[in-house]
Amino acid sequence: MSFILPAFYSALFIFLIYRMEFFRLPFLSKNAMAGLFVWKLLAAACAWLIFTSYYGTPDLSVYFRDSSAIIHNFFHPEQRQALSWDPLFHDPVFDGTPLMIGINTFFQLFSFGNYYVHAVFFCIFSFIGLTGLLKVFNKHFPQKRSIVIALFFVPGVWFWGSAPVKECVVIGACGLLVWLTDFGLRQSYSKREIFFTCFLLLFTGWLKIYVLCAIMPLLVVNGIMVSTTGQKYGRSYLLVFGSIVLMAAAAAFFSPRYNILRIISDKQAKAISEARGGVFLASEKNFISVDYKNAGTILHSQPDGTYRINDGSSYLLWQQNNMTDTTYITNSKDTSSYNWLYSVIPAGSVREVKKLRPLPADYIAYAPVAFFETLVQPAFGNADSWLKLAAFVENCWILLLIVLSICFFDRTVLQKKEILFFCLSFAVIIFVLIGITTPAIGGMVRYRSIGLLFLVSACFLMLDEKKLMGFLRIAKAEDDLSDVMDELK
Repeated sequence: MSFILPAFYSALFIFLIYRMEFFRLPFLSKNAMAGLFVWKLLAAACAWLIFTSYYGTPDLSVYFRDSSAIIHNFFHPEQRQALSWDPLFHDPVFDGTPLMIGINTFFQLFSFGNYYVHAVFFCIFSFIGLTGLLKVFNKHFPQKRSIVIALFFVPGVWFWGSAPVKECVVIGACGLLVWLTDFGLRQSYSKREIFFTCFLLLFTGWLKIYVLCAIMPLLVVNGIMVSTTGQKYGRSYLLVFGSIVLMAAAAAFFSPRYNILRIISDKQAKAISEARGGVFLASEKNFISVDYKNAGTILHSQPDGTYRINDGSSYLLWQQNNMTDTTYITNSKDTSSYNWLYSVIPAGSVREVKKLRPLPADYIAYAPVAFFETLVQPAFGNADSWLKLAAFVENCWILLLIVLSICFFDRTVLQKKEILFFCLSFAVIIFVLIGITTPAIGGMVRYRSIGLLFLVSACFLMLDEKKLMGFLRIAKAEDDLSDVMDELK
């Protein structure tokens, strides 16, 4: 019975794919488009099976569980259920979790508590965004039909772009944003288009602030290019990103709270501690991390619901106004009362991340390392499970694709260099930010999916398939000739 409702919605969306003009593409049939949607539904099913089998309580079930609790609390306030996300201890602006819970709560009106319906809804939203991307790529590069592979068949994008998590929604939102603005190259907008563009920007920023930080400047750069005559592309980049640096410096000068480098540095310190796992608590002055396995012997529950650290315990401590400096406490004598924030199961694989000071020189020097780490992790030495091995194989394929796109570069793509630079710049910014702030390799593989989408797309734009096929035919002919010569000998 639990599959009847999601089957109904799946059939409804397939019917709409056949009927709606938005899903029409000159080189793909209606059957092919419907097949691509079914392909994404398969990914959603795989995500649920894998994560419930290996991780027990992944984000995709937490969002659903909290949305169910909200519906329950609305109809049964006397039997109130607690939520996993607590607004007292999380930033409602920079944490997209409440938005994901809100989306799932809205879906509850149609799913009647059926998780699989939510998975179908997330799939169709991502599919709409990817279709929008495919349409705009086809508009500018009608000969580059292999771009379908980048959008629908790259394993990391296929998997995370179909699971009911933030990455799936971000891919859908970014796809719609790029389609609606034509990579920022549109010169005129209707009032409705302006509204939806602003909505998608705010929506994306709330969900993943670093994605907004990557895409917004690039849309502005292309907007400047198309609205000015004779403007050099490099000059536009310098103007936009220089202005961003000046505004960030001014904000940090007037209020240290808005120092973007300190915000990233604090996020990095928090991510490093969370990757190790533990129980996280906070007092008025301090933020602490207690070993996950030994939390029961370190923490003492008090009647008012707070916790005290047992004497002689060891834990990690940060001052609330300085999250970059970690203090390792041994033989504790702390008598403060702490509020339980959340607990995190230790990550399976954690890479070493350099702790950065909130100084521009630190970030500039570490940026190439951060990009490379995001591109190649998990490396072969870290592939200690079949999931990581699959990600490693994907990395090898991406590196090969990058090499091929450079060796067999299609110079005609430079006629639309603003789109190529958009894709490459977006991927670089995303990869650098993820490499700086994400020590957990599993999290890195997941978060990079939106950047990977544009990186692989750029590679397929640059790749001259005719040159490549010609090279392969020559290589094969040489091998055949070599075999004949060997037989003659």
